[in-house]
Order: sequence, then structure tokens, then C-alpha cells
Amino acid sequence: MGLYRLAAIAALCVYAIALASPANAAAQMRIVSLAPSVTETLFALGAGPEVVGVSQYCDYPPQVRDLPRVGSFLTPNLEAIIALRPTLVVGLELSSDVREIRALNSMGYPVLLVSDDSVQQIETSIEKVGARIDRQDDAHRLVAQIQSQIAAIQERLANTKPLRALMLVGHQPVVAVGPGTYLDELMRIARAENIADAVGQQWPHLSMEFVIAMRPEVVLDGAMGTDQSSSSSFWEKYPTIPAVRDHRVYGYAEDPMLHAGPRVGQSLEIIARKIHPEAWDRETVGADK
Repeated sequence: MGLYRLAAIAALCVYAIALASPANAAAQMRIVSLAPSVTETLFALGAGPEVVGVSQYCDYPPQVRDLPRVGSFLTPNLEAIIALRPTLVVGLELSSDVREIRALNSMGYPVLLVSDDSVQQIETSIEKVGARIDRQDDAHRLVAQIQSQIAAIQERLANTKPLRALMLVGHQPVVAVGPGTYLDELMRIARAENIADAVGQQWPHLSMEFVIAMRPEVVLDGAMGTDQSSSSSFWEKYPTIPAVRDHRVYGYAEDPMLHAGPRVGQSLEIIARKIHPEAWDRETVGADK
């Protein structure tokens, strides 16, 4: 880091600290979020007006699209963050050793790091953020809502038979959801046996020979998006795969599926409905009687 850049950052720090002093500071917090899950949590807790900067990947809720961008949790833009005069920076535990995060800590900027790799971590993160921004009651209600959503889906699926399933996020290469990810956990909650778990990697690159041999009964294909016909040419070459033979290859939208955070219950229901539609069909049949 050159002397000019160090001087510029130091000047920004002096300016920010002066504006944040008791004589100048407003009662409202100024929060910078470094991850989509954090941003969604802040808005879900009612702290949207206090968010002054977000990561380059944040796109929900829609109003975040007009906020300043400050890099990402692994590549935060230190100057951009300091220029926003934050009273709190919230990122992910994965970035705890990132140089810019260490620099923010050393300069006295409050930093909170959370995790979102599992349902439990998402719930814990909501509670931690809520406690830090004085919205504990909102956090308790949000976690209770998530737990209620998950419990209702588990109850609905109680009598279903687990099916072999595959969840893809891309075709070139074929990248699947593997163990140790929150999406793999949602697949298990949705009564699916994830064939990619056998590979032992979080985001494994799979060969089609492996997929054919594992014979998934359901495929969730992110490359298809919400257009169920968009990848027909890709899958029609593999008619021996049970999911292809039985027309059980489904697309899904990246939002909210690939967004860990407060909408985890919604993502779980999307997965569960595609793997076990009969659990919802029974309700329709009962309603018609």
C-alpha cells in the first residue's frame, strides 16, 4: 500500500471520526453490509433506513439497488466503507482474516461477523445482528417465524419417502450443491438424498457419467431458471436418468434459492414442492371433497 493511499485513508478516518463524534452524530446508526444475507437480515429486522452501503452482490430487497457498493465480504473496498462513516460494519466470518477487515478493526470501526452456512447459523446470525442493533424482539420474532415455516414443511413431509435428488447451479461445468452447504441441508429437510454428497465437496464438479450412474429421481437445475424448456436440449440426451425419463427435471430461480438468509423457509418450500409435490397435492384433493 503506497504512502499516498495511506495518507488518503488516514484523512478519511479523521473526517469520519469527526463526523461520528457526539457533537455531530445523529441518533440513527449507519450500517454497512458486506453480504447479501446480512443485507436481507437488516431489512427484515426493520433497519433498512439505517443501511448506507451494501456489497456488490446485494440485490434484495429492491431498494438496496440504489445504495452505494463497497465491494464484497472477501474484497471490501476500505476507502468506500470509510467514506460512508459507518457506525457498524457487518460481514461474514469467512472474511475475519481479510486485510481490510483487520484494518477496520484497528482503526476503531465496529465490525460484526456472522455466518450463514446452515439453518442454525442463519438463525444465530439474525439474533446476533438483532442484539447489536437493538432489535432483539424483531430478531426473536423473525427466528420464530423461520422455525415455524420449517416445522410446518417437515410435518407435511413426514410420511414421504426420501428420493434421490441432484441440485445443480450450472452446466459448464456441471456444478452441484454438495455437503456442508445450507442448500444441502434444505434438501435433507425436504426428504431428499443428495447424490452429490458422495463426492464430499461443497460445490463439486460432476461428470455426466457420475450423474447417470447415481440415477437421481429428481433434478433441480439452476441453469434452467424458471423456464422449464430452456435446458431441454441438455437433458434430452440422457433419457436413462429416472428424473429425465419421468419428466422430473425442474428449474428454479436463483432468488431466493441461492440467497442464504431470512427467506430460508421460502427456499425450503420451493425445494420441497419440487421433490414431493404429492405432499401439497393431497391438500388440493382434500379441499375439493
